[in-house]
Amino acid sequence: MIRFADDKESEEVFDLLSSVDAIFKEDGTLEKVLEFEYRPEQHEMANAMVRSLSNNRHLLFEAGTGVGKSLAYLIPSVLFAMTAKRPCVVATNTISLQEQLLNKDIPSVRTLFETVPELYNFQGFRCALLVGRANYLCTNRLHRALSGQGELFEGKQRRELERIAKWASSEAVEGIRQELSPLPMGVVWDAVNADSSLCSSKKCKPESCFYRRARSEVEESNLVIVNHSLLFSLMGAGFGPPDDKGGVMFSDDFIVFDEAHEMPEVAGDHLGISISSWALEMSVRRIYNPKKRKGLIHRVGRAVDFEAVENAELAIADFFQYLHVKTLGKKDRIRLLEKGALPMEIFPPLSRLCRCLIELGELTDDESLKTEVKDQARRMQGYLNGLSEILELKDENSVYWLERTGKQNQIIHLRSAPLEIAPVLKEQLFNRDVPVFMTSATLTRKGSANAFRSTVGVDDFEEGIVNSPFDYESNLQIKVISDCPDPMSSNRLPYLDFMVEMVNSCASSIEGGTLVLFTNYSDLRHCYQSLLPRWQKLGRSVYAQGEGMSRSELRQKMIEEQDVLLLGAESFWKGFDAKGPCLSQVIITRLPFENPSHPVLEAKSELLVKEGKSSFMELTLPSAVIRFRQGMGRLIRSKNDVGELLIMDSRILKKGYGKDFIREFPKRDYEIISSSELMPNLSEDF
Repeated sequence: MIRFADDKESEEVFDLLSSVDAIFKEDGTLEKVLEFEYRPEQHEMANAMVRSLSNNRHLLFEAGTGVGKSLAYLIPSVLFAMTAKRPCVVATNTISLQEQLLNKDIPSVRTLFETVPELYNFQGFRCALLVGRANYLCTNRLHRALSGQGELFEGKQRRELERIAKWASSEAVEGIRQELSPLPMGVVWDAVNADSSLCSSKKCKPESCFYRRARSEVEESNLVIVNHSLLFSLMGAGFGPPDDKGGVMFSDDFIVFDEAHEMPEVAGDHLGISISSWALEMSVRRIYNPKKRKGLIHRVGRAVDFEAVENAELAIADFFQYLHVKTLGKKDRIRLLEKGALPMEIFPPLSRLCRCLIELGELTDDESLKTEVKDQARRMQGYLNGLSEILELKDENSVYWLERTGKQNQIIHLRSAPLEIAPVLKEQLFNRDVPVFMTSATLTRKGSANAFRSTVGVDDFEEGIVNSPFDYESNLQIKVISDCPDPMSSNRLPYLDFMVEMVNSCASSIEGGTLVLFTNYSDLRHCYQSLLPRWQKLGRSVYAQGEGMSRSELRQKMIEEQDVLLLGAESFWKGFDAKGPCLSQVIITRLPFENPSHPVLEAKSELLVKEGKSSFMELTLPSAVIRFRQGMGRLIRSKNDVGELLIMDSRILKKGYGKDFIREFPKRDYEIISSSELMPNLSEDF
């Protein structure tokens, strides 16, 4: 039992377990008031959440698709947060889930509390959404940009600035970039967002500042919704909970990680370093563009400042050209193994520019300009620190590498990632005297969460597993093709041709839409280019990731047109949600083994080998199995969904590890079928 925190003199106590049990039980208030279907799995999860909160223990809980896990953790969390006066932070990895929480689940919780007399005291719970400050508009920086737009912006960028200004004055609600459609240009938004000292608690008030308003709402909230990236970026920046209580990420917050399977990857990204050629070039260009003679310091800069900018620009160009030609060569990614292997000539010009900016900031009388210039100096110092760590390989527990990205592979990134995230998460997350609740549909392997537990660094925890309530036996058909050419063959042409014909035949023969999941963009593009003209002749649509539309736009096309062929990779294996006949078939082209040559995987494999362990069995296979489960989970997304799952990779039948994948099928029965049965006219050459 938990005593009301705001009524110490009262003998009234709130029995959290009994109340939650009454809500979720069969014929309980959730069923009666909101007319939600009773789900024993949801009931079990909610009770496990209560036990975790009451016993102050971490909880790992795997809940299959359709359990209704959002309500299962939201209702106990709000009740506990208000009675114990310990704010709850809900961290999720996708915008779609955040929108679901804000627009659907939280209003349902509030309606429940308003309707049930025993819960009436909780109806006024306060909820806030917080994203990274760079997502918020800073009105001060916007005003400055508008007043000096002739110096900083022209053409499309100037028109974009004016669009942002119009939105800010009439349409902005939360003041976050996601409210703008289409999203603002990166280079313009970077000049007007709140990621600057110009936006500070001393200078900005909640009534006129979007970010301060959001922070103010957070401080008064019982429930705060953030994303994984923000939470882990704060950790990566050295943020830690202070001794005082209250507010998001403070000492007595308890955290719910939804989509917890994403934690290791997101944490690794944000606890490391990433410096791109584009970001560094744009930072210097924003300070001053010598060719256009425009920029932040155009009016106040000294000759020495302009010279420093030009020298820095040349040094950056030379540095990344060297990486492009000499280091990377024809490779898209390369691991850094030796200190001092890369040129160090970039440091003196950047250091000089940094010193000039500091001096210039002290000389100018314009306070807002002073702040902006000092911000640029701090940003440049951050680049210097990051470059120093990467080039010197300073942390023996980190992996360092270079890679190309972008449409034409012209952007070069210097990256680092910790070999293990467990020590950091254990110190900053799990060793606090507050419970952490982690849930997802894919946390376990062979019925155990030990692998995930070890990865994230949680020791003392409780574990729970409930399966999906969906009727897979009746609603799902699984077919495994027995004679697909080996995708790992040195001659990949037979496999590629087979894949194209199989996708075309299977997608054409069903009613509704088909999602095809690829493990690499090369195969995806080959399939797309081969099928596009055929489907256009038939008057049907084929869409592909990386061809101009975002994932949300592609999802909307699938929902609107109902019978499209959609080709996706990476993010489409997880989190993609399209209910009903618009998604009637999922085709998995290959078992989703990660590229073993990726620097992080390579380094982790080396450690396992040193320990006498198999990197394939300990790292490669478990990761592939989890991703396989996520891919299969794209198909049946509601109680009434029906569909067909097609596995093209016959290694699942021929290799010893295949049983690990088959074990994860949502149903026991599946059909082994030859290509000739699916496509009688397929050439025997395959």
